[in-house]
Amino acid sequence: MHHPFNDYTPAISQAEASVKIDQLVDDVLRIGGQAYIPQSHSGMPYRQTMLGADLDYLSQMLALFDGRVDYDYSENLELFYDACQDIRLEYDEHRYTCPDPEAGGSYLSEPETMNLLLDRIRELSNRERYKRRCADRRYQAKRQGEEVRELVNKVMDRYARTLVLRLNFYYRKSARQRLTVEQVFADMNELVRARRTSPAFDHLVGSIIRVEQGEDRGFHIHAAFFFNGSERFRQFHVAERIGELWEEITKARGYWHDSAREWVKRGGNDDDRGTGMFQRRDEKGRYAVTELMTYLVRDKGQHLRIKPAGARAYRTGCIR
Repeated sequence: MHHPFNDYTPAISQAEASVKIDQLVDDVLRIGGQAYIPQSHSGMPYRQTMLGADLDYLSQMLALFDGRVDYDYSENLELFYDACQDIRLEYDEHRYTCPDPEAGGSYLSEPETMNLLLDRIRELSNRERYKRRCADRRYQAKRQGEEVRELVNKVMDRYARTLVLRLNFYYRKSARQRLTVEQVFADMNELVRARRTSPAFDHLVGSIIRVEQGEDRGFHIHAAFFFNGSERFRQFHVAERIGELWEEITKARGYWHDSAREWVKRGGNDDDRGTGMFQRRDEKGRYAVTELMTYLVRDKGQHLRIKPAGARAYRTGCIR
């Protein structure tokens, strides 16, 4: 039998482990079937399925719940961990196993344990609290969209001209392996504090900042900054200053990306750019800004699966 939990499993980051759990739960609920299928015609008693392969990193997935840091988990991570607890999953130094629910005192083999774990995930998923968590996330994204619209209108009504920037803050590949979500939040908090102290943010009048998590780039931050356009007008220069500040905050482990440059490179249509300088009366421009900013808070599979307990992944601010 292929043993998925040996010492040769490559190390994965905290972000990757949480995405793997999320995908496992999605696959289990969508596909049906087992992690291992018994077979009699070969020397191997079990054949691993695609769902079984999702469990290759089980020890690293379970490490997210070791209790050393107090985290809030997404509904899929909570469901996975509750199912592990429910079957009383344990590791006996050689394999994962759990008590056989049919026979008092005996333990299941590792493939049988994994199959039971998947069954339990499906069973628990029908409970009201998990369904409610999904609905809550969708509702929250909708509410944040409304908040963002309000903020854009408030800021753009206030000034004759508004300079709008949309930046992404990432971590270098070499830093992602050891990066924890609490470090990302510490960096975000420093960026939020810098809005009031750094010259890079002179004449800032509003901001939207959100921590997200993607399959490819792991934890990252999307942000939008609004400046009084009568005072700040050199769009790429202002973006550069903020980008340098991010590199400083992350001690060069981070890098940044300016959405506007991408848009210019692609030769985008002026009506839908959503960044740059806008006049108060420019209705088309305001619509483009609003569209771009609501995309920033849309639930598009980039939500955080894990975050420090009680931390706010999404911040907006209007500065007087």
